[in-house]
Amino acid sequence: MLSKLSELYSSTAASRTLRILVLDLETTVQTVADKIDNSPFNPDNRCVSAHFGFLNGDTVDSVTNLVFHHNEKIYLEAPDHRELLEHALDNADILVAHNAKFDVMWLLEMGFKIPPSVYCTMIGEYILAKGQREQLSLKATAERRDVTRKKSDLVDELFKSGTGFEAMPLDTVLEYAEADVVSCAEIFSEQQKDFAQESNQSLGSIVVLMNEMLLFLVEIERNGIKVDLDVLEGIKQEFLAEQSELSKRLNEIIEDIMGDTPINLNSGADMSMVVYSRRVLNRHLHQQVWNIGVGPTGKPLYPPRMSPNEFHRGIKSTTEVVQRTMAICCPDCAGHGTIQKYKTKTVSRNKVKSKVQGDPYKNLSKCPVCKGVGALYEKTGKVAGLRMHPHNAGSASINGFKTDKTTLLHLIGQATDKDNLQAVEFLTKMSRLNAVNTYVDSFVKGIENWTRSDGILHSNFNQCITATGRLSSSNPNFQNQPKRGFPVRRAAISRFEGGCVVESDYSALEWRVAAELSQDKQALSDITSGKDAHKQTASIINQCSTEEVTKDMRQNAKKYSFAPLFGGRGAGEPAHVRTYFDEFFNIYKGLGEWHQKLMDGVLANGTVQTPSGRQYFWDGVRRLRGGRVTKATQIVNYPVQGFSTGCVVPLACIRTKRLLDQTQLKSKIILTVHDSVVIDCYPGEFSEIQKILHEAMEGVTDEIKERWGYEFSIPLPIEISTGKNWLDQIEIS
Repeated sequence: MLSKLSELYSSTAASRTLRILVLDLETTVQTVADKIDNSPFNPDNRCVSAHFGFLNGDTVDSVTNLVFHHNEKIYLEAPDHRELLEHALDNADILVAHNAKFDVMWLLEMGFKIPPSVYCTMIGEYILAKGQREQLSLKATAERRDVTRKKSDLVDELFKSGTGFEAMPLDTVLEYAEADVVSCAEIFSEQQKDFAQESNQSLGSIVVLMNEMLLFLVEIERNGIKVDLDVLEGIKQEFLAEQSELSKRLNEIIEDIMGDTPINLNSGADMSMVVYSRRVLNRHLHQQVWNIGVGPTGKPLYPPRMSPNEFHRGIKSTTEVVQRTMAICCPDCAGHGTIQKYKTKTVSRNKVKSKVQGDPYKNLSKCPVCKGVGALYEKTGKVAGLRMHPHNAGSASINGFKTDKTTLLHLIGQATDKDNLQAVEFLTKMSRLNAVNTYVDSFVKGIENWTRSDGILHSNFNQCITATGRLSSSNPNFQNQPKRGFPVRRAAISRFEGGCVVESDYSALEWRVAAELSQDKQALSDITSGKDAHKQTASIINQCSTEEVTKDMRQNAKKYSFAPLFGGRGAGEPAHVRTYFDEFFNIYKGLGEWHQKLMDGVLANGTVQTPSGRQYFWDGVRRLRGGRVTKATQIVNYPVQGFSTGCVVPLACIRTKRLLDQTQLKSKIILTVHDSVVIDCYPGEFSEIQKILHEAMEGVTDEIKERWGYEFSIPLPIEISTGKNWLDQIEIS
């Protein structure tokens, strides 16, 4: 049976009979770790007011304002107010809001029932952007579409002064919120006209999917994740100890290769000097030569196209070789870094005035010779640093040359090829330190900050951030944490006494989707026969037979196995690794042909469409020498990632919730990360949960055929594991 939202895109007549309620809630706001927290899970937050009206034509005729919690008029959810909102929600077929997940979450936490379907105008705008970056706020969307403007000017200054909605003049709150409702209604109407255009009609199914997924995200955010804060503290201390050891060893190497030059491990400019043995001469010139900065659209500028000779001349013209130094005691301040200055006074002798030294100043002054350091650094004539070479013009950065995660991996390969063991050690430890810093700052501290007093963490999942449709998350970030073996996962436990954490994960989903979409015969054959792709990768990289591949060789090869799927060319990798990238498309010729077909299609009409109807658009793509095109990495990546983690996984999540809702089970869905679903399993319910996950996730291909008319030629198997926490899991065959 069609949902009310599906009816909106199946018949123009149906849309005229649907009761569409447009709503906006205003709430109090708190601050957590310097971030805004307007979540209903913060016990100090309240819903200030509700504003709503039914769509009539392209807008709302009138807006009803209900005030629940305001300094001027506190209703404390008076029964008559609840009944007015309840009546409107009960009579609506579709609830429309901008960033609707927020409003739905609040409504449910306040005890209201929501209509059978929800439509988010932010999601609608995101889908119509077709993978291009757009400002998706209500204000930006209203301005872009030239509809009733959001009245931000009424409240912006009050917000800046720290005044929340509950303390603003009530008339101001009502005027502001009414404009939001009208603006949202008009945006909704304009979006429906866009979706009705012939070129956009495939997008209706994505609107339905993403708004159904919105309700799944509401479910998991409300359920939250139980966190063992004692375990988390232990993990944090382990990371801090590792940080200390890594920093100590890195500073020892720095002292050896830089001499006495002070180096800050957290400084991009300092690390560029250490790694590349070069210092930027003039930052402005450096930016000009390497085209560093952003263009008129706010996107990073493309690096210049240079021949090898031009590249080397560019390096020499913008940077200089760094020399090791030896520190000597500053003669002016005797190594103290400060000097005593004296006041001057005028004296008169024999009617002649002169200035003489007076009393000392109370505070010491910074030494102007050594600039307060206490030492002078003399060059020794020996080249400092690791002497690594930047790969190409794209390696340039504002601080010199890049030292990010990807670049460090390439440089480790370069150092390995040159048998530069000291560089390999330094770069490897630097890469690990960067990772540990992220683990502590983003994950551990993020979980500490956002776990509520009841031990439950309600992370925020975002549908409209990535270009492909894949989820992201914040407060804290769960989507970018390492997939396996990450210690922080040990702190995620079951809330039920005797319960367990169950994770169900698709097996090589993106590889399967790429094989399916390209219909590469070899890839399909490898999948159906159960061939070990990672072992094949290791055998090519290490120039040995698959029988000779060790466990470590296979593990190290994993990161390369499917890199060519997403546009990877092996640039900057060691020669033995580049061999694999060259060989990949000789093995999987159909994939290479499909990539070329995608690029040719974008050259012709700018668009790629997935079997689900999701579209991606690129403007101004041009052919390059060698047959590839600009934006090639995105063009070959987006369809695979978009269909797998942007469509298949969300549909599997929706099916899991649907099946669980049909039972009386007490288990709770708590997460989806990458291509998995995680459930907090109530004692004694594992076998039922296992059946639900198999039916929901492996059976997703049946609903894909029903929804989108696409029939998979290969299965999408899952792997289920269970344990007392999210890390220590036992796989269930």
